[in-house]
Amino acid sequence: MEGTGSKVSATGVNNISFQKGGWWNQRSTLEKSLIVFGAVAFAAAIAFIVAFAVTYNPDNPDSENPEEEVCTSENCIAASSRITSQIDASVEPCDDFFQFACGTWMKKNIIPADRSSINMFGVLRDDVEVTLKNSLEKESNEDISAVKKIKDLYNSCLNLTAIENQGTEPLLDILTLLGGWPVLEPSWNNPTFDLSANLVQLQILNLDPIINMFVTTDFKDSSKRIIYIDQPSFGMPGRSYYLRGRDDVMVQAYEKYGVELAMNLGADSATATTDIKDLVDFEFLLANISVAAEDRRDSEALYNPGSITDLAANYSKFDWQNYFYDIFNMDGVGLNITADEIIINRSPSYFNLLFDILENTPTRVKANYILFRLVLQRAPYLTATFRELLVDYNKVITGSATERDRFRTCVVYVQNNVGVGVGRIFIDETFDEDAKSTALEMIENIRSAFFELLNELDWMDDSTRQLAREKAEYINEKIGYADAILDDVYLNKLYENHTYDPHDYFNNVDSDQRRSIVTNLKDLREPVDKDAWSTNAATVNAFYSPQKNQIMFPAGILQPPFFHKNYPRALNYGGIGVVIGHEITHGFDDSGRQYDKDGNLLQWWTDDVIDRFKEKAQCIIDQYSNYTVEEADMNLNGINTQGENIADNGGLKQSYRAYQTLIETMGNEQRLPGLKYNNKQLFFINFAQIWCTNTRREAAIQQILTGVHSLGRFRVIGSLQNSQDFAEAFNCPASSYMNAENKCYVW
Repeated sequence: MEGTGSKVSATGVNNISFQKGGWWNQRSTLEKSLIVFGAVAFAAAIAFIVAFAVTYNPDNPDSENPEEEVCTSENCIAASSRITSQIDASVEPCDDFFQFACGTWMKKNIIPADRSSINMFGVLRDDVEVTLKNSLEKESNEDISAVKKIKDLYNSCLNLTAIENQGTEPLLDILTLLGGWPVLEPSWNNPTFDLSANLVQLQILNLDPIINMFVTTDFKDSSKRIIYIDQPSFGMPGRSYYLRGRDDVMVQAYEKYGVELAMNLGADSATATTDIKDLVDFEFLLANISVAAEDRRDSEALYNPGSITDLAANYSKFDWQNYFYDIFNMDGVGLNITADEIIINRSPSYFNLLFDILENTPTRVKANYILFRLVLQRAPYLTATFRELLVDYNKVITGSATERDRFRTCVVYVQNNVGVGVGRIFIDETFDEDAKSTALEMIENIRSAFFELLNELDWMDDSTRQLAREKAEYINEKIGYADAILDDVYLNKLYENHTYDPHDYFNNVDSDQRRSIVTNLKDLREPVDKDAWSTNAATVNAFYSPQKNQIMFPAGILQPPFFHKNYPRALNYGGIGVVIGHEITHGFDDSGRQYDKDGNLLQWWTDDVIDRFKEKAQCIIDQYSNYTVEEADMNLNGINTQGENIADNGGLKQSYRAYQTLIETMGNEQRLPGLKYNNKQLFFINFAQIWCTNTRREAAIQQILTGVHSLGRFRVIGSLQNSQDFAEAFNCPASSYMNAENKCYVW
């Protein structure tokens, strides 16, 4: 509005002056009131007509009653705006529902330079990180001891000046204590080098470059813990990278990164080039004898118990007795390990070949390799030079081009290492307690839908069906956070042995790594608490544990677009509801089905049912294996992603069934304003929009080579092509892309 000569076109009265002494001021109070009332009434009528015209869709045979109320709450308006801003209405839903639901979002959300991809989970994590940043940087005299320590750790990460002043000395000191990194010493010669002893020292630093040794729940007796050995991880993101060939551009980037790390720690160019090449060649040998992920999905095949005496007999070229004895007698652990201690070997074929390779590998190469893995782990905590080297490497591996904002790096670090306390900080700042009861109600509704669908399965016999029902009934749900984190005494005791120097980030990290391995090893003789939380409250994700038969939904994910207590049920069931169903289904996917209701590895299905399950799962495997990821010019790996794909399909079906049941019993709910889509359609739209994603080529390659999840586009396309409910909601013709003729289903 400009000045005093504005026009009021909405009332049909144009060019009326409101200057002092004009027409308006000559009207009586009654006349003015009637004019204003008439204007407001006219405007309200126009608004109603517009809302009706927008929300009523006579061309949609599935439209709900046009006389239904429209939700005009702040939350409904915000949800409607969000949904509209992401949809590409130029795309027909039945032609490509992912592009329809996410097309505009993808155009608006360019991948930041410091990321390899961007998706809804990442956007929400960004918001959580900002919330935590503000809390961690807030000065308060009322902080409990645990929170003060967390803030000291966070501040040490932010203190780049102190990090620069320390230089490379902290890492070089550790390398010296371990006998020196040969690449830094051309004349290095250690005739007494003992690989077993060196692996023990690295284990104390929470690193296992050749033998992956850890303590976790006994898969066949989930009430106790046991020691496992396994093939290791590698310096690159996964085994598949080494199968791309020695001259692959990513392998070359990895080798170049190693050379530059060595030179910046003091190596000369010639020695660094030769030694790093040799240790990468050695790592290729290890990768080639390791077992592919596709062949490691049968938990029974990975469970090979035997005593330390048995290990010594089977692999006599390694000193197993002293290896385990020394590890479990490190400071802070002090457990007695004898020759009859049972060890679970998860990769016999790897160990069958490992020790001949070690015997034929020069000592210098072995020493260089194991300490190179330490350098890879610790170098990012050094000066800007080393962080820049990592950025250059990641440009090739992930496609990201810059370092992340420092506060984000530091927030993520404290989340990963003192997560219980960070969860308390997050809860104090944001969590709505009412979300717990709403989410628990949704879990029960979706579990009931699972029971209904279970009864309709044509491939399961009655005895197995009853056991499956019992397992689903036994699933223990965790919502929001563990109550104990609200107890100041509990938190302070949890962190009583943590000491952090706000000016010494590297050694704070070193302390965390050592403490982590001590905690893991000490748990060997402790009973398993199946009621315990295994993630922090600020996590934006959800989980299923087969050993605990537990589903977990931290507070971090109980936020829009996944969930809001005042959202229409269509959005909540299309969002967090599908996630709940997904996690329930994990108890019955190709991996989870191998564990009973108590979390024990046990064949509780009949052989015939297992065979029929595998036939159903093969349909899912074949379907997803045929999807081509254009960014990478590769197909998805349908074998490695089958568990997640089965869970996606089952979760979608269960949540939609639960939503339909609610509507049948409670009646249709209000519609969102300004949208032509009915609530059944909005269920599927919100489901699709939680998977909106933009991905760089390098990140797509990494996910295909190493990930267990399909890319976001295919989590949407695959699940909906199999959904008859979706096809009916959008009236998709039988010939359309989204209404596949051959629909796969397991659950």
